[in-house]
This record gives sequence, C-alpha cells and structure tokens, in this order.
Amino acid sequence: MQLDNNAIAYAAGKTGIPLNKIISTCNLLFVEENTVPFISRYRKEATGNLDEVQIRDIQLHYEEYIEIEKRRAYILEAIKKQEKLTPELQKKILAAETLNQLEDIYAPYKTKRKTKGVIAKEKGLEPLANWIMEAKEGVETKLAEFQKTYVTDSEGKVKDMKEALNGACDILIENFYQNTETKEVIRNHFWKTGIIKTEKRKDADMIEDSHKFKDFFEFNEKVNQIKDPKNTHRYLAMRRGMTLKVLKVSTAIEEQLAYDAIEANEFPNGENLGNYKLLKTLAKKAYDSNISTSMDLEVKTDLKKIADEAAISVFGINLKNLLLQPYLGSKAVLGIDPGIRTGCKIVVIDQTGKFVGDHVIYPFAPKFDEAGSKIILEKLIETFKIEYVAIGNGTNGRETLEFVETHVKQVKDGEVKATMVNESGASIYSASDIARKEFPDKDVTVRGSISIARRFQDPLAELVKLDPKSIGVGQYQHDVNQVRLKKSLEGVVENCVNFVGVDLNTASAPLLSYISGIGPTVANNIVKHREKVGRFKNRAELLDVSRYSAKVYEQSAGFLRIYSGDNPLDGTFIHPERYAILENWCKDNGHLLAELTTDADLIKKLGTDNKLKKEIGDLTFDDIVSSLKAPKQDPRSEFKSVEFRKDIRSIKDLKAGEWYTGIVNNITNFGAFVDIGVKESGLLHISQISDEFVENALDKLKVGEQLKVKVTEIDLDRKRISLSCKSDASVEFSKSSGKGPRKAKPQKDEKIKNTAFAGLANLRLK
Repeated sequence: MQLDNNAIAYAAGKTGIPLNKIISTCNLLFVEENTVPFISRYRKEATGNLDEVQIRDIQLHYEEYIEIEKRRAYILEAIKKQEKLTPELQKKILAAETLNQLEDIYAPYKTKRKTKGVIAKEKGLEPLANWIMEAKEGVETKLAEFQKTYVTDSEGKVKDMKEALNGACDILIENFYQNTETKEVIRNHFWKTGIIKTEKRKDADMIEDSHKFKDFFEFNEKVNQIKDPKNTHRYLAMRRGMTLKVLKVSTAIEEQLAYDAIEANEFPNGENLGNYKLLKTLAKKAYDSNISTSMDLEVKTDLKKIADEAAISVFGINLKNLLLQPYLGSKAVLGIDPGIRTGCKIVVIDQTGKFVGDHVIYPFAPKFDEAGSKIILEKLIETFKIEYVAIGNGTNGRETLEFVETHVKQVKDGEVKATMVNESGASIYSASDIARKEFPDKDVTVRGSISIARRFQDPLAELVKLDPKSIGVGQYQHDVNQVRLKKSLEGVVENCVNFVGVDLNTASAPLLSYISGIGPTVANNIVKHREKVGRFKNRAELLDVSRYSAKVYEQSAGFLRIYSGDNPLDGTFIHPERYAILENWCKDNGHLLAELTTDADLIKKLGTDNKLKKEIGDLTFDDIVSSLKAPKQDPRSEFKSVEFRKDIRSIKDLKAGEWYTGIVNNITNFGAFVDIGVKESGLLHISQISDEFVENALDKLKVGEQLKVKVTEIDLDRKRISLSCKSDASVEFSKSSGKGPRKAKPQKDEKIKNTAFAGLANLRLK
C-alpha cells in the first residue's frame, strides 16, 4: 500500500503532531500493518514515543480523510454520469473541505423526485427567472410580452401567466437554497449565534416518566455553549427526551441574518433592481421553507456527533481507570453474591483464579441460620486458605458484610479481610455465552459469584469478558453512536490489556483475544493448544498454535509472559526480536542470560553501556532496562482495602453535615458518583469537588479513587445523596417542609445551569 500524502497532511493538521512522526506512524499502521499497542511499545524510536491515544488519533484522521475523498470521487462520478459536471462545478467539488460542504454541492443532483424548480425549467421558464433576477424594471411592465412568450407560444406548457411567474419563482427559490456559499454563511451563523430550544410536546404527559425532563419543558441555550464538551451531556438529555417524544428540540438564528446572507450572495445590488421586493420575498421563502429546516437538522446531527465523542471520551477514561485499578493478585478469594430469601451464594477461587466450589448460606430471613452460616464460612476459609472475602455491593450487600465482620472468626481477628466489590455487570456475565461455556453445569447465581470473586482478584482479566457498556462507568452510553462507542471502548480495553500483559499459561480466551494481533479465533486456538499439549515453556512454541503466523507472533509475543520457562526473558515485556542482542551482550561480558533478570549489579552495568544503547535506540533501551529491573511485571498497584463507616447500612443511616469515606465509581461531565457504603451512590457535583473552580471532573478525580466526602443533602423519597469535598460545604434546611436538608448554594462561577443539571440528575442511567 502506498500512503496518501494529502491524508498525512490532513492528519498532521488535525492532530498537531509533527509531520515526520505522522509519516512514520502511518507507515507502521497502513504499510507494515502493525497494531497500535505494538507500535506504541516496540516502535518508539520510529514514532518519537507517541502513546496509544496519539497513534489512534492519527489513524482516525488519516482514515477520515480517505472516507471524504471516497465520497468526493463518488460525487464527481455521479454528476459526470448525469452529464452535468462543468469545469466550474468540478472546481467547487475539489475545493470542498468537509462532508457537509460536499453534500451541499451534491444535493441538487441526487434528488430522485422532480422538484417544482426542475418542472418549471422543463417548461422553459428559466429565462424568465433569469430576467426577474437582473431586470431594472418590474415584472408587471412586461406582462403582455411574457404572455406571448411563455403562454401563447409555449405549446401549452404553461396555461397562464400566473403559472409562469410561479414557476420562475420556484426556480429562483431553489437557486437560493442550493447556493453553497450562502448556506456556508448561514451555517456559521447557526454555530456562532444560534439558539437551541426545547419545549414540552402536547402529548408528553402520556409518556411514562416524562416528568424527568421537566427542566427542559421550557429551555433554551446558545448552540456554541451546548457544543462545548463540558456541556454536551445536556444535549444528549434533550435528544433522549426527543426520542421518547416528550420534547421538541429545535435550533434557530435571527431570521434577518439569513435573509441578509441570501441577499448578499444572490442580489447584492438589489435596490437597483426592478423586482427587489419580489426577490426579498423569495429569499425569505427559501430560508423559511428549506434552509432553516435543513440547517436545524444538520446542526442537531453535528451536535449529536460532538456530544457522542465527548461522552465516549469520558466513558473511555473511566473504563481505563476501572480496568487498571489496583488488583489483589495471586491470593485465594471467597466470593459472596448476597441474597435474602434464596440465600447468599458462596464460591471459592484459588490463587490462580480457578473455581474450586460453591455453597449457599442462609443467614437472613426467612431461615436466619446464622450459626450454620458462620460454621460454613469459617470452614471454607480454613480449608482453602482464604485471604479475602469479596461481597457484591448489590441488594443486602451491606448487611452481608456486617454479618461476615461480626460472626466469622478469621475476619473478626483480622486474619482475613472482607470487602465489598462493585458487582455491575456480574448478572450480565452470568447469563452470557462465555459464562455458559466456562461453567455449563452452574446456574447464573453461582456464575455471578464467581465473577465477583475474580474481578476482585484481577479486575482486568474478568471485566474483559463483559460488554464495556454494562460495567456502569458511562454516561448516556445507550444514546450515543453504538458503532463508534464499541470501537472506542474496544480500543481502550486493548490498550489496557497490552499495557498490563498476560500470563500465557493462565489467561482466558477472552483476555487473550485483546492481545495485540491475536483476536478471538487465535485466542481460542491458544487455549485449546494449552489444554492439549500442556503449559507453554517458551514463546517460540506459540508458532505451533493453529493460525498463529509469524506476523501474529511479531505483534503479540512481547505481551505474552511465561514464568519459570526456558528463557527468563519470556517473563518480561522484552520483545523476542531483542533476545539475540542481549544474549550476545551477556556472552561478551562472561555471564549467563539467566543472571540478567536477577543480578542487580549486572543490570546496572548493562544500563550504563552507551554503545548498546546507541545500537538499540534510547527509548527501547530504557524500556529493556526497566523490564529487567522490575521485581514484577504488572504495572498496576496492589489492592488496599477501603474501610467504610461501620455505623451506616442504608441511606437512612446517613447524616447531613458528616464526612464519609467513599470510592469514585463513575465520572460524568457534571460531576462524579461516589460509593460511600450504602446501596445508592452519592452525587459529587462538579461545583463541589474542590474549593477551587473545577472545569473538568476528570482533571481532579478518577474511577476507583478513594476520597473523603461530606453529605450535604439526603432526599429519601428520590433516594438521592448530594456530596461535597469543599472545606466550607454548607448544609441548609428546606423552609417549605421544615425538615430535611437542601442543596448547598452553587458557586457564582458555576458554568452549568442548575435547572439543566437537575434534569440530568433525574436522567442518569447505567
């Protein structure tokens, strides 16, 4: 494949990355067909140390340009086939910079029905339209002459002068609204000065939960404000209301701006024309009947794209932080999926993540078998050397944790830690094809418990089995472009898996499928080969796996680790392509290769070898030294238990004005949701994150982060908790009811309208 120089220039302009880095990266992506993770880790010299996000950005914009050019070529060919491609039109098509501009040009040529203007032209009325545009005298002065030309001598095409004039006007109206320069001026007005307006539909009260959109029943805002990535979530809320037929959503500009734009482009010296008043009327009709509606649709469509990208970006950042959160590692875990009537489902997972067995206990109503449940838990902990108890944070989770902490001896004595785990998506996994294949003889409740235990042990390895949308860290994920969302989130998961790497001899097929260059089919083949032949002893044995080609080996081998194998370098991130040079260095310095991963002095000596560094390249050399120095290869931090307050079990136990330990479990444009140890997550609004003004919550917080928050409001009816991290967070009481706190007053510099925010609080969904 030969690179497109124009696409390279386009990508450089869009990303701001130096041209030489763009060229090298595009060559690696499109000519050599390397994956993004492989390039970012093993081709740093070529890219100048670009990260995965920058490389994917280059890839996106390069492909975006190619798609624009494909559409340009199609339009040129389509108009050429119609024998309507003039040199001037071709020049305009080639000069168009965006898809919107291309579609404006193409619009008159792709209609499948005859418009009024086309019909009028077929009747021979175009000369009359041209005369109206240019004449120094009014049309009424020429009626007799026009009667003869367009009615008497027209062979019956026009029955009377009224039809002739209407047809000529139809031609002019179409000319006005098809003028690409005019539409571009009006388009700019929409984005700079336009207003987006929402209102309640007449039949909205018939729609269930329509009240959730009450803050948008009479709402308007500038388009350029709603376009800001900080505010686009409000537009997604409007779109949801529109989709549910609760809201009408429209955009508009001051009409006179549009009329003036048409006049300036079509008849700039109109005052000197005989039909000036008529032309102004036609300009108004062109805008009112066509341009305004097409621009309204276009702006709303583009706002949707902008809002989608903003929401997907936030989702991706949250997902990355969730996948890379601290992990427990090789420790035996007892997982509990809390239950009441049907009991608590218990599973045991050994140090390698292998499922050992399951049981059910009934410590709550109606059986209240506390004594029997205690005995079973203590026996399982003792028998399988359990180090942690992981409890799902769903219904009855807090009560289950309290029971374990109160009754189980090993937990009471501090020998074993018990903690709650976010179980979002566990039920979806338990009913999935992956779960059925892993545990065909177990019901969904047991599979859910297994997922809870495993995600606590290694979040990344378990969460990759889920559709990222079900994990609960997104915002309006069901409203955004699903194809774009899927592609973006899969890229995030791929980045995370390859950043961490996997143990080739224990990784599941879903986890292996995200490794650079592998995919689902080869991942399944690796697992089948492992089950048939036994554990891999070295990376080279991967070439014996069905469909595992030399190219796949090149892209993936460095991310697949083998511990206690034939080659000590197989347990590191060092790529096999560097083995020979390191083996020769060890030989030249009188050492065995095995010493290079254990002898700190030898590693230090290698790290100061400038000749070798120059041969390998500075960036890759530094990575190799870092890999040799690392006592363990997993770059994630180890899990540290979080202690929620012991005196709270439900929202009713919370007290306004008191501080609580919390864990951030989701971040949105308008703030963060924080788990403080009860079923309902509290909302930490962006204005309450810090004493200083915070423009973007992601600049201050990340999913999985522990923090102290003060409860400022508790709404028991709607089960809402408002939180603050501000040192001066105030708690006020409602004057209307005389009981219960109300929201702290917002900061004066808060940029998000509280009315819109209130609606969004109603709309938050997982």
